[in-house]
Amino acid sequence: MRIFSMICVTACVMAGFFSLTHPAAPLAQFYPNATPSPALYLPLIVVPERPQVTPTAAPTSTPTLPPPSFTSCSVDPGGAINYPVRIVTVLKSANPEVVRLQNVSAFPVNLNGWRMCSIRGSQLHTGIGGVLAPGETRDFPYPGPGFIWNDRESDPGALYDAEGRLISYWPD
Repeated sequence: MRIFSMICVTACVMAGFFSLTHPAAPLAQFYPNATPSPALYLPLIVVPERPQVTPTAAPTSTPTLPPPSFTSCSVDPGGAINYPVRIVTVLKSANPEVVRLQNVSAFPVNLNGWRMCSIRGSQLHTGIGGVLAPGETRDFPYPGPGFIWNDRESDPGALYDAEGRLISYWPD
């Protein structure tokens, strides 16, 4: 505060508005031509700093999971919410065939008991399991013998959670 007052007094003296008096006497050495006059008091206004307001992101809504619908891999559901896990791709011509899944939620997802269906062949791509960390993408190779995915024609895929709810759909 004192520094602010001296800066104001110094600026006013330099502009010739008044001459220095006792409260500013230490500054007289810098302004030898200034003549004493009656005391002049300048108001000092202190404005408190505004508190920093950090904007918060609006909470994102978690999609509502559908009711259980799994009956078999022969039914083409035709679409899904793709949450909390989505099918990134199916590498049908790989040997072994691979399903690539990604956790698109902010929470770990336990895939134990989940089912991945090859719709055209009405077959189950086994080997899906474990925990996917938030944002993690992982490949799940088909552990069975032979091939289940049709790599000459469209063969959509559907991913169901352990309760039988359709979670993700891959249209191929």
